[in-house]
Amino acid sequence: MPADKTQPPPDLTETTLWWTSRRTAACLTPVFLFLGVECWLVVGKGNYGHQNLPLMILLAIICGLIPPIQRTFNWLWKSAEHPSPRTRISLAIAIGIASSLFLYWTQRYEQTPFRPKFHDEFSYLIQMRMLARGHLWMPAIPRPDFFDTFYVFVTPVYASMYFPGAAIMYVPALLLHLPYYIAPLAASGACAALLYLIFTDILDGASALLAVLILLSMGMFRMMSIMLMAQTPTLLLGLTMTCALLQWRHAHKARWLIILGAAAGWAAITRPADALCFAIVAASVIAMDLRRTSWHICAKTAAWIFAAALPFLAIQLTLNRNVTGQWLTTPFARYTDLNYPGAIGFHQGNAPLHVSNVPEKQLFYELYAKGVIEQHQLKNLIAIELSGEWAAVSTAAMPDAFFWLILPMSILALWDRRFWALWGMLPLYLVVLAGYSFSAVLPHYVVVVMPAMILLCLLPIRFLTDTFPARAGMIRTMIGLGIIALTLAAMPQLNRIIHDQYFETPELEQIDRTLSQQVPSPAVVMFHYNRDTLINGKKITDDPSAEPVFNSSVAWPDDAPIIRAHDLNTNVSTIGKPGDQDHPLYEYYARIDPKRVFYLYDRGQLTAKLRRLGTALELTQATRASTSH
Repeated sequence: MPADKTQPPPDLTETTLWWTSRRTAACLTPVFLFLGVECWLVVGKGNYGHQNLPLMILLAIICGLIPPIQRTFNWLWKSAEHPSPRTRISLAIAIGIASSLFLYWTQRYEQTPFRPKFHDEFSYLIQMRMLARGHLWMPAIPRPDFFDTFYVFVTPVYASMYFPGAAIMYVPALLLHLPYYIAPLAASGACAALLYLIFTDILDGASALLAVLILLSMGMFRMMSIMLMAQTPTLLLGLTMTCALLQWRHAHKARWLIILGAAAGWAAITRPADALCFAIVAASVIAMDLRRTSWHICAKTAAWIFAAALPFLAIQLTLNRNVTGQWLTTPFARYTDLNYPGAIGFHQGNAPLHVSNVPEKQLFYELYAKGVIEQHQLKNLIAIELSGEWAAVSTAAMPDAFFWLILPMSILALWDRRFWALWGMLPLYLVVLAGYSFSAVLPHYVVVVMPAMILLCLLPIRFLTDTFPARAGMIRTMIGLGIIALTLAAMPQLNRIIHDQYFETPELEQIDRTLSQQVPSPAVVMFHYNRDTLINGKKITDDPSAEPVFNSSVAWPDDAPIIRAHDLNTNVSTIGKPGDQDHPLYEYYARIDPKRVFYLYDRGQLTAKLRRLGTALELTQATRASTSH
């Protein structure tokens, strides 16, 4: 493969101070330390966490003043600072494996159920099942009303609403007959490995080890490590783009452009808004590096990237055409327009009152989406959208509030273009994602900006050691030990009040246990949803966040041993009587599987939730006779 002969511009110095003198930097240091205190009080809300944390930080400062400890820590730092290329790769592999194992152990330690919980996860799992069978979509569901659920199309085809990139990354776990959560665990470990490589390149090996430790200390990253969501795959692909970009800057070789383009294309069909942020950063760095080269080198560079991204874009175009009927309308956009109208882009006025005939989808929209969409107006861009996004970033993407004490000093060290490749994602994320209503209210979105925040937390070490080289050992010891203390204190194994999961679904776990113990296959379980239903003198409304009607164990509902469907009756007392709204489902299965037994699961009942109704043939005959009579 040919390589461009143009060499990247050399770095001005190995320090972060090429923009000013050490004297000026030394004068600015107290100012930014004071600013750090203000940030801790305002942004970090003066939170000192566990009462032992201030003592731990004080102990780290004292250790930095003790010569033997200072010399020992500095020796360890220097030992890890400049690993050889072979050592760097070996360490990255070891970090990736160890991180995956650590994340698995942490979730087991917290007794986290290894099962899907979010609506999104079920949709992704169904998409993975389809991919495992070689399909991006399946034919339309014959009785769509009974299977219409969150984030899934049932007509004109049966498909997930989501972009296919995450499912493509995760489907090998199913093909290898492994538990589905092995895939996100492996992706999370790969993120840690790439983070080490990137920080070793732009800072040093010791800072890279601290970066990995900070990443593993973030509860949101740990939570997402076993979930079927697109944020971790996007982070992995974004870090791949960054790593390839940095390697390309060392030697302008086409293979790094191909890797960058493939990762960009894959990210574009995973989470396109986040991918756009990574792509803009990469394009800006490349443009600045090539600003003095000939146009044909610039064109060849762009061609390599686009050619590598094209196959992934072709997959998305094909999916668009077969799900929505239009090449440029994605399933995500179509589903959002139908169920969360106005969520993409800014609008004026009130959101629609009604979006779905499925009662739980309608209630979910009313409770969690309608108000957010109505606030998502251009006049609220700063007051609500950007401030909400920043609040999520400054909490969920910050390992501890104490990092705000030193973080402002990183502003004085952001002048190296290598750093731009990482921290540039943060402002772009805030601007681009502001166009989506839910970006300010969903904290797991911030996973993709964690590397940028980690860089801002670690840059003060480099800045201070460059500014005060005679005190470098003391600075590394104080801040390094302080960071280690803060990150270890954020681990559930060392802090019993930490729990990574913020959303539990005990009802779904109960349903799974009940069906596995009391329902022999083949069967159809119809779930009755109650909204303001009077049961035993109380009005009952079932939780719309816990949705049981997902046939996520198969690619096609009819293939499931126990099929899950909606009961369309307003009142369960009408089942098997004149006006039974479930008759079309009985009739359908009486035709293709007459011995399949139907059950009713009434979510509103405290006891005796499950009731056997009869076979498909029996129910068809009973409801037909009742209707005729």
